[in-house]
Amino acid sequence: MGQLIVSLLAVSLFLSSGGASRFQTRQEVAQVNSSPTPQSEKGDLASGELKVLAEGFHSSITDTFVAVIRDVETYSELVKMEPRLPDLAGDFFESHVVIAAFLGQRNTGGYNVEIKRQPTGLLLIGDKIPGKGEMVPQMITSPFKVVSVSVSGTPPLQRVGFSPAFVSSMRVYRVTRGEFEMTGGIAGVQEKFPLQNSVQVMREAGLATFWFTMPAPESAKERSLHDVATGVVQSSGRVVVNKMSADLLVNQPNPGLKAAGAFTNGDSKLTLSFDSLPTMIADGYSGRGSIEAEVLKSRP
Repeated sequence: MGQLIVSLLAVSLFLSSGGASRFQTRQEVAQVNSSPTPQSEKGDLASGELKVLAEGFHSSITDTFVAVIRDVETYSELVKMEPRLPDLAGDFFESHVVIAAFLGQRNTGGYNVEIKRQPTGLLLIGDKIPGKGEMVPQMITSPFKVVSVSVSGTPPLQRVGFSPAFVSSMRVYRVTRGEFEMTGGIAGVQEKFPLQNSVQVMREAGLATFWFTMPAPESAKERSLHDVATGVVQSSGRVVVNKMSADLLVNQPNPGLKAAGAFTNGDSKLTLSFDSLPTMIADGYSGRGSIEAEVLKSRP
């Protein structure tokens, strides 16, 4: 049975519930052939149990930002920025991913953050704005919402849409050079292919979130990386994403990826190297690669 891979980035969805909710996605659909084709890990973030960990109208984080966190070290960095978030043990991240969305400062009440799932499985991260003529509290607010999603393994956040409020805070980096190599399996498979397209980035203090949209069109098996992942950034510009999905870059089973690199030239350039996380599966698959990218859209 073929697999339908959906990466989402620029069709607008309009919903209303007391106010206006706005979501923006771009959809690229690729029909993939069966058996030898790489498949994403089951338990996509858009299908696991979603539970609210924290939400409110006043946050220490007053800029627009989204974090997708799969490890306790990165979550600890977020807690430094917003100390009112709940403590989570390291083993929590063995079966959960945390998604945190901060709308940024607003001049009145009536704004809210929404993280919701469509019947199709599309995960929407967006904002609810006051309706026309609606009475709202006259005070400064900074709405936020933090949820956990139960997962098995390291699935990608592949089917996701962001409202324009969040998209407008992203910087777009065009991939100028990218390559990846996948190896492993009982037969000792080896496959090399280029990576293309773009990465969208959100920055807040010591964190950076990467929205990867990187197909490998020259690969024989329709490989690609569509995921959202947050890493820790040092003052020097060095960045480490401790855990992210390999999506379709690496056959199953695989343990996911770690990425390390740097922002340079006044954050106008980005380099990242990817390497598989350690695994105990003898006949599993692994991969490694790198990208170089240059900014297209200036930071707001």
